[in-house]
Amino acid sequence: MRRLQLGVPGQIMPPAETAVKFARRSEDEGYDAVWWPDHLMGWHADTMWTPDLTPLAEVQPNPHTYFDPMIMMGVVGAQTERIKVGVVVTDLIRRNPAMAAATALTLDHVTKGRAIIGLGSGEKLNVTPYGMDFEKPVAKLSEGIDVMRLLWEADGPVDYQGKFHTLDRAVLGLAPYGDDPPEIWTAAHGPRMLRLTGTKADGWLPTKMTAPDYASSLGTIRQAADGAGRDPDKITPGMLGYVLMGPDEETVRRLTEAPLVRALCVLLPSQVFRDLGVEPPLDGGPHGSGFHDFIPTTIERAESLRIIDAIPPEVVRHYAFCGTPEQVAEELHDYREAGLEHLVLWNITAFGDPSLARWSFGAMAELKKLVGS
Repeated sequence: MRRLQLGVPGQIMPPAETAVKFARRSEDEGYDAVWWPDHLMGWHADTMWTPDLTPLAEVQPNPHTYFDPMIMMGVVGAQTERIKVGVVVTDLIRRNPAMAAATALTLDHVTKGRAIIGLGSGEKLNVTPYGMDFEKPVAKLSEGIDVMRLLWEADGPVDYQGKFHTLDRAVLGLAPYGDDPPEIWTAAHGPRMLRLTGTKADGWLPTKMTAPDYASSLGTIRQAADGAGRDPDKITPGMLGYVLMGPDEETVRRLTEAPLVRALCVLLPSQVFRDLGVEPPLDGGPHGSGFHDFIPTTIERAESLRIIDAIPPEVVRHYAFCGTPEQVAEELHDYREAGLEHLVLWNITAFGDPSLARWSFGAMAELKKLVGS
């Protein structure tokens, strides 16, 4: 079994210089990667971001404050030496594949080969409010990856005619920093995305699922890779894991009941709620999910409260690693057995109780020691 690599989230809001300090400290502490999300709009509705639901509303004016991840990857990558930098994840709807390919190669040089390009099919909230088309997101991603790789590999101008993209004697003259182009990792959950990961990606970066489901999904990826003539062992099995920790069970129970923590679970597919015996908070049909059905800036106050009330704490425990550091480390053991090799530890404890923020960073350090051993 390979060593479990650990990633941490990069700072997403001002001051920017703090993001560099944090990444340098994470590098010194032995973390393997620092990751930034790519959001124009945050996941929490403005009507949830009120002092009665979260003390964070007193110190942060809105839930939509995000740095551009590609710029932050370059800034941090240029001022660190070993730690990898990644985006978790962007899409090829907002970012034209040719421009994404050029940006990735630039980051490859700035970081001397340490950039990871996480890609997903996108979220409706980052697309439709900004005048872009969210139709056929998986097909757009698949074709966009083909365009990126074609431009990376071509020695001179190339043509391409797809459903969504056209190249006419297009050229990208910048070569990779090393022998290989930057790695592409995909945020895959459904069957189509899992097969796409096996045939076209270098890593897999889903959000938390059960350990048996993780093992089964990884099997699908490896089978697809093998069928495409690729080496399945060269695809890194990763995961984004939200972590909600407290010093004792009573504190953890209280954290799972916090409004902003429960609201995060609106992202889950409707079927996950049904599997847990819970009626989905959004009426998105059999294939609905927050990724495709939820736009926070359109949610009225009454609807915000309804959504929060519709998500019980047991859904939080499914979506996040919840417990003391020892309990979370024990739960992670099953994922290691299922094949997990890179875990992005995303500390959301402050959403539950901002007064525990400082304590939670110490708890994360303790978790790192436990997982490392």
